[in-house]
Amino acid sequence: MTPLVLLRHGESTANAGDLFAGHLNVPLTPAGVLEARAAAEGLAGWVPDIVHCSPLARAADTAAIVRSRLAPTAVAEYHPALVERHYGALQGLLRADARARFGAEAVACWRRSPAGVPPGGESLEMLHDRLRPYWLDELLPLLETGRSVLVVAHGNSLRMLLAHVSGLDVADAIGAEVPTAVPLRPEIRLPAR
Repeated sequence: MTPLVLLRHGESTANAGDLFAGHLNVPLTPAGVLEARAAAEGLAGWVPDIVHCSPLARAADTAAIVRSRLAPTAVAEYHPALVERHYGALQGLLRADARARFGAEAVACWRRSPAGVPPGGESLEMLHDRLRPYWLDELLPLLETGRSVLVVAHGNSLRMLLAHVSGLDVADAIGAEVPTAVPLRPEIRLPAR
């Protein structure tokens, strides 16, 4: 069995409304709750020792649902490093409104270019750097000692964590598919120490 499962939260109200959520604390939709339950069913038989999650409600609620069904006694820890990318001036905007206000080309660059920084926000490279200490100091030591870990977070934070876990370049990790509430079992590449 895999020692690590990465799980994006279930559908949130921002996902359903096509909004940039970023650091906004939006809840799961009823469909998102069902997705979280289905994720737990898909992981049946796998028991994590520890559950790490973003403190934002959409991730924390997903983690609570999955944990209650898989491993109610597993340790649950919130890690601020797992919070979604900060979208700055885009947060709370409809994607269409953001394109109208800032231009489709600029928004596309900010969303999927490693160094693209939305006004007042965070680039994917910055997010990657923010996750480095979590990977090296929190997650990696657990994996090295044989612990199994479920990480519940957000699309972009999981993409950048995947870069660390699997040894991918940031540009390659950006293209990784991270659908809501679909468990990912990444290939783990331990860094040289």
